[in-house]
Amino acid sequence: MNKNYIPYAFYFALAVAGVLGVLSLISTGRTVFGVSIKPVSILSDILADDTLAIVPFIDTLADVETCPAGVVCFRNFTGEKYPLDKLLGQVLEAKKNKGKVRIAWYGDSFSDGDILVSDLRDTLQSLYGGNGVGFVPITSEIAGFRRSVIHSFGGWNTTSVLTNPGSGKLGINGFGYSPDSGNYVFYKGTNHFNHTSAFNTFRLFYESTSDQKAWIVINRKDRRTVDLPASATPAMVTVTADTIMQVRASLNRGGVTCFGASLEDETGIYIDNFAIKGNSGLGLRGIPEKNLFAFGSLLHYDLIVLQFGLNVSNSASTDFNPYIKGMTKLITSLKQAFPGTPILLLSVSDRSQRRQGQFVTMSVIPFLIQAQERIAYENKLLFWNLFEAMGGENSMAAFANAKPALANKDYTHLNFAGGRKIGLTFAKSFINEVDKYQKRRNSLAEIHK
Repeated sequence: MNKNYIPYAFYFALAVAGVLGVLSLISTGRTVFGVSIKPVSILSDILADDTLAIVPFIDTLADVETCPAGVVCFRNFTGEKYPLDKLLGQVLEAKKNKGKVRIAWYGDSFSDGDILVSDLRDTLQSLYGGNGVGFVPITSEIAGFRRSVIHSFGGWNTTSVLTNPGSGKLGINGFGYSPDSGNYVFYKGTNHFNHTSAFNTFRLFYESTSDQKAWIVINRKDRRTVDLPASATPAMVTVTADTIMQVRASLNRGGVTCFGASLEDETGIYIDNFAIKGNSGLGLRGIPEKNLFAFGSLLHYDLIVLQFGLNVSNSASTDFNPYIKGMTKLITSLKQAFPGTPILLLSVSDRSQRRQGQFVTMSVIPFLIQAQERIAYENKLLFWNLFEAMGGENSMAAFANAKPALANKDYTHLNFAGGRKIGLTFAKSFINEVDKYQKRRNSLAEIHK
């Protein structure tokens, strides 16, 4: 006679419900054996919501500039009347093929894989010149996901600010790459964007205790041996050709650390995407200051963008003073390494949590945005409200539920379609600054006639 197991299933389900019920009584912030206990509520969809209500975000630290319709303006906390004029003048020179503009974009998983940045870059290059994606890593966990460059590699040992923050071998993107036997890295332009299929300059960034060589192959046929002189700080070698569609590089094993490469032209505008998944921004403090100084002298950045917050919004507390202090230390280091370079801080995006059967903005988000605005104010930065640019409260849920979808069903990250939407929104804000600069310059020209 077969044994009846149905009661066992009932007892198991009852036991699980009991365990979850006990966990529901444990306050957030508790740890067990060093592991944080996340909030659990098996009755959250039927109980009244006693969590913090969403408070409206109110700009309190400066007068809000009147913006054109559909534009989220950059807020200016720098103390200067026109902090971007030098950059904007160079943008117009780049448009005439007479100069180059370089922007460093530090972000988290929200812009990982060149989401958001790729469409922004492509739009600005269409207006102001430039070809190529700019800085590219040697290795990448999401190489096959990225649309702006075809990237493969092998034979490298990788370290980062997240895996080994004490390492002195970290470059401007927070990574270092040591060649092993059989190492290579390969980049190829793509036709997915208007300005990524071809470029004319390949740069390789490295540090070495002795003279080294790199073997570089351009477009499969043009083979070159390039000297890498010994350097105790990050250095750069440059290879040019009339048209580069693809490039492959390999190095000797041992004695050298690579920090990345760059695919670009000699003029135009470039946004180097340094997004690191899981980074709150504080991880960048692991990059040695001497390496930041070296890259500053090599690449001459005209603007630094800081886009963080997702990895801070997990906090159960609304006290962000420790984060403000940590970011202040980071910003101080960046200002020392890149003197005179304006810094633009972006707020966190919208992010949803399930509450009473619906996905709504996390209660902590407005408090985090106000903390980030305070960081910008106290450190004299520019500020751009990404939450507002998305559409404000519950915009992430709207993105995820759109047809077609603009965000993933984790209600945290954009997909490529959403990245394009936000990238173009940021582009409008940047172009607005260029337009205002041109009007001021034209007005001055009229006065001095």
